[in-house]
This record gives sequence, C-alpha cells and structure tokens, in this order.
Amino acid sequence: MKIDANEMNKELQQKVNEVLANTEDKNEGVYEAISLIVEAKNADLVKEIQAEAERAASDSEYRKALKLRTLSQNEKNFYESFKNLKQAVTADQIGAIPNEIVDRTLADIKESSNVMSLVNMAPANVKLWVTGSHSGKAGWGALTAGITDELSAAITALQIDVHKLSAFLVIPKGIRDLGYEFVDQYFRAVLAEAFQDGLEAGYIDGDGKNGPIGILRSISTTNSDGTNKAKNVISTITGFSPKAIAAARKTLSNGGKRVISAYALICNPEDQAEYVDPALYGETRDGNYVNKSFLPLTVYPTTNCPQGKAILTAPGLYTMGLTGGSVMTYDQTKALEDADLMIVKAYGNGRADDDNTAVVFDVTKLEEFTPGVKVKGTVSTKAEA
Repeated sequence: MKIDANEMNKELQQKVNEVLANTEDKNEGVYEAISLIVEAKNADLVKEIQAEAERAASDSEYRKALKLRTLSQNEKNFYESFKNLKQAVTADQIGAIPNEIVDRTLADIKESSNVMSLVNMAPANVKLWVTGSHSGKAGWGALTAGITDELSAAITALQIDVHKLSAFLVIPKGIRDLGYEFVDQYFRAVLAEAFQDGLEAGYIDGDGKNGPIGILRSISTTNSDGTNKAKNVISTITGFSPKAIAAARKTLSNGGKRVISAYALICNPEDQAEYVDPALYGETRDGNYVNKSFLPLTVYPTTNCPQGKAILTAPGLYTMGLTGGSVMTYDQTKALEDADLMIVKAYGNGRADDDNTAVVFDVTKLEEFTPGVKVKGTVSTKAEA
C-alpha cells in the first residue's frame, strides 16, 4: 500500500505521528497508524454506501437502479462473519474469501486500471492454468511426432499459487452492520484498490522469485539469486514511423507467427509528458494536435514503470491469477473502536506467453515529431531565377 503524506491533512498527520511516537509496541503502532490513514482515506466511500443503503431500504426503484449483485450463500456466510469480526476471524483463524468475490474484484481491477486491462485473468482458486504463445500450428493429416512437439512447445502451464500478495483493509462497523450487498460493495472496492498497485507492479517488473515474472524481465534466464534477468533495453526506437518501429513489431509478431491488431505502450507519466507525447502528436495547420502514429497504439501511463524505460506490448499476451484468498484480523490492534484492521492475503503468479511479447526500449531516445514538407512543382534558387 502506497501512502502519500501530501494526501493527509495536518490533523491526521498529527494523530499518526502521536500513535507512532507513543506506542511502546512498534508493530502495534504501525497497525494503528495504518488503520487511521485507511479509514480517513475511505471516509467518503463509507458515507456514500451508508447513504445508498438508507435510501434503498425505503425506495425499491432506487434499489433496482443500484444494480446490486445477487450474492451466493457462500458470500453471505463470509460477510456474516464481519458482524462480529473479532470473534469470527482472528489471527489464529483465517477466513477464506469466496471465489466469486475474488473473480469480481479482479474484474473491477481490470475496469479501473488501464494497465491491468491488458492482462488475462485466470479464474480464482485455479492452481494450474494453461497459457500459450498463440503461435502453435494445426495441420491436416496424421498426427506426427513433429506436429505434437510443435503444439506442445506453444503451451505452458502457469503454477498460480506460488507468491503471496498481502494488503491492509479497514472494515468500519458502520459498513459491517449494513446488508450483505452493501458490505460486498465496500469490501470489493477497498480490496480492488489495495491489490491493484501490487498486481500492476507484478505485471510490469515482478522479479519471478518473490512475485510474478514482469514483462520487463526475461522468462527464460535468471540471475544467481533466483530472480529473472532484466530484458535488454534497446535504444534504436527514435519515433513511431513504420521504419522506426519495424524491428519491435517483428519481435512482437514472434517470428511472423502472431498477428498483433492493437499495440500498447506502457511508460512512466513523466516520460509520457517529456518524450512519448511529443513523439506521437503533431500540430495541424489549424493549430490543433493529432496523433500521427500509423499504428493502433494506446499509451498506458503508470507509476509502476521506471523512468527512462518504456514497453511496447499488446493486450492479451500475459496471464495472471490469484488463489487462496483469506482474511485475518489482529486483535492486538486498538487504534479504532469503530473499525477493525484486516490483513488480506492471496497467493498468485503471472507470466507472459513468451519473451517476445514485450519490447523494452530507452524512452529518452524518442525524438519530437516533425511534420514533413512536400513541395509541388519546381523550386528555383535565387541564382537560378
């Protein structure tokens, strides 16, 4: 979880500083501080859901307009445990998050995060998921050993329950006392926000040892410490003309065996402003700016992409999954009488279909787009005139 001090008001900063300074148990102090910050951050969301629940109780048409999910009995039982969270889920008793909630949360993340929309999500609680390079062959005739080998080489099994992803959540009593559908609305919202950054970071630069293999890294080669090696950063992409981008497109095509219909460029927001947009946009005669790329190219800025590097890739070439989601609460945390701090854990993994699904390049080498000038007829010099 990222905490930005600039987003906290002075009163909250003072409370957090007091908790950290005056609590003898430093671990407990950290948990208490997180509780204060997260509750303040989600205060507006809590008020919004409480207001919706109050109005929905007496307005059936409004309730229909909210399009609340119909929960399974498994989900209802899970949220019922929130009514008395301290007794239902303790540090020694872990409650499993129903698969339906995990699936819906991942779908929410794909909708809210432009970057994660590029990723294929395996269903929750599937421990082994098949991913492929999308470059296998089919052939008429006898199923020979050669064809079998080619097909097998294009398919890889992704072991999902390998790495642990953890996040802090705060569940206020004002939410826990609402109907199941509204508890679900809040829980999925804060869970999606908590996990989104971690999933993005894993997709882009997971080291393969403590998390997924990110697209900045090579699948097939590792360092001596067990992490996957960083891909080479090429410095030959200076613009987005057909010739300038040809080599990268050839790589993404995986030797001409994969057709790319849409391209994605992932970069740091500062690099987008400094290098990417100037290279993509040109000024028209009427003073407007238009995207001059001949490619169906979409830019995806994210703080999880390191400055100086950009990634050319495409949607649907990376698979990620989560399984074994669970929650626990630390009853030694006494920061808030009207809320409980929960630790949410899930196991997951992710990897690209192959090493040719992403090209990493030095974004600082991009040159500002300069429109060409075409002259019709004959141009004479002064000496020739």
